[in-house]
Amino acid sequence: MRWIFAGFDEAGYGPKLGPLAVGWTAFAVEDPPPSGNVDLWERLGAAVRRRARGEEKSKLWVADSKEIKPRKDGLKHLELGVLAFRALLRPEPPTLGELLEELGQATAVYGDLPWYRGLEGLRLPAVAWSGEVSGRAARLREACAAAGVRYLGAGARVVDVPRYNALVRETQNKGQVLARQCVELLKALRERTHGPLAVTVDKHGGRAVYLRLLGAAFPLARIDIDEQGPERSRYRVDSPRGPVRVEFRTQAEEHSLPVALASMHCKYLREVFMSRLNAWFQERIPGLAPTAGYALDAKRFLAEVGPSLGGLGVAREVLVRAR
Repeated sequence: MRWIFAGFDEAGYGPKLGPLAVGWTAFAVEDPPPSGNVDLWERLGAAVRRRARGEEKSKLWVADSKEIKPRKDGLKHLELGVLAFRALLRPEPPTLGELLEELGQATAVYGDLPWYRGLEGLRLPAVAWSGEVSGRAARLREACAAAGVRYLGAGARVVDVPRYNALVRETQNKGQVLARQCVELLKALRERTHGPLAVTVDKHGGRAVYLRLLGAAFPLARIDIDEQGPERSRYRVDSPRGPVRVEFRTQAEEHSLPVALASMHCKYLREVFMSRLNAWFQERIPGLAPTAGYALDAKRFLAEVGPSLGGLGVAREVLVRAR
């Protein structure tokens, strides 16, 4: 029997600047063990590694994006992971706009923000070498075939600041902004897949109860609770397209390759968008240092760009998050 294993994660929930990205990745696995626990790092071990050290460097590094990005070459590793897995489905290099469309994200929504204009035309890979992408993809393809694993693709939502602020005003709850993206992506994943589906989601802060979120994603479906606690919450959903097991757990990127790969997709997209935002302001404000958009450094960045916003025709509410 074939099961589909998917993972969900986000990047950019906490910053004051830049987009929130939420995404998933999914794999079909033939004849998983009766326990239902599949270690895709082990199954694909001929082509992937989960640690920075102690494993063959030529393997594709798939891990929590917070572990990968702090490295000097972190963005390159994120890009290699995203594009090598994508190449299993579409070998030709994409533009960023094509990648976003494949992930289910319309690019037209960014046209009103001057720093994102033309971003959809960015040729990928932007940091890595295309030969590295194709080489890693070839090795992945062989590993998947040997392990009875098929990569099904990824989905993502990139929520820019104006949209984020509008959702915060509508819901009066920052957590609901993230939950709404997860609902939309869960619906899209289930619509794209048939058969048994096992989903692992990185927990949303300290929340333990996810019945409302699942009810919105699977309306009219029966939902049974297996467990609800501080470390893990597990549910069974009786979906018309097949049974669904959903697990929300802390540090899910350490336990699930699909979650780790989703984390890499989200962080990669956010970094690409942030690099364009930084470049736009740096071109107009000499000596301005770039920002990752978090807390204290966002405060520094805003103090430096604030006096110029009026002259640049930039309203603060399209640059800075409300919460």
